[in-house]
Amino acid sequence: MTTRNSDQHKKVTTVYLVRHGTTAWNQALRYQGRADIPLDEVGERQGACLMEYFKDIHVDLGVTSPLQRARKTLIYCLASQDHEVPVLVDPSVIEIDFGEIDGWTMEEIREVYPEFYRMYIRDEDRGHAAAPGGETLIQVYERMRDGILKLCAEHPGETIVIASHGTAIQSFLNFAAGIPAEKTQRILLYNVSVCCVEIDEDGKPEIRFIGDKHHVPEELQFSYGPVPEK
Repeated sequence: MTTRNSDQHKKVTTVYLVRHGTTAWNQALRYQGRADIPLDEVGERQGACLMEYFKDIHVDLGVTSPLQRARKTLIYCLASQDHEVPVLVDPSVIEIDFGEIDGWTMEEIREVYPEFYRMYIRDEDRGHAAAPGGETLIQVYERMRDGILKLCAEHPGETIVIASHGTAIQSFLNFAAGIPAEKTQRILLYNVSVCCVEIDEDGKPEIRFIGDKHHVPEELQFSYGPVPEK
């Protein structure tokens, strides 16, 4: 967790990062990137839990990835607000592009692209791992960093809720924790879990919390499944 010297005169933007609800591909443990898969029945029920979570949090701006699983999740986040919240669809917070392996299982990837699989599951190599026809985690890290810092610069002192994706949110949390892009580390995030980062006017982040899922009943909680074998 980062530490910041307090400066009472600087406006701080509060950013809530929400991972979308589950989809059929999540449940099947398929790598899910840019494919536009909708929330499944469990994902809709998870999303409804976000209405209570944000009920007493005044939100100034809603931001979502272009993918429908994130867009629907943001609707749930904002549903209990007592005012109309402007919404921005922002491609910078979209999920990683998995290219040819979008929708593949871990076992299928390990069999066909063993070198990518080896790099992707090792923290020391993950940043440079690129799926065939896709993007690296370094690229995800940089666009998430640049996109969110731009939003904060345009909305200083406001509260922003961003509905995004597991790998994308992990990448920004690595930046906020001061971890270099090439050394990006895995962070376990449950579906519809919430992270909070405060960002001052100089673009300096401070992580408030990661992966809050207290609003989700245990029977609806879902993560990535088993840790891959190294």
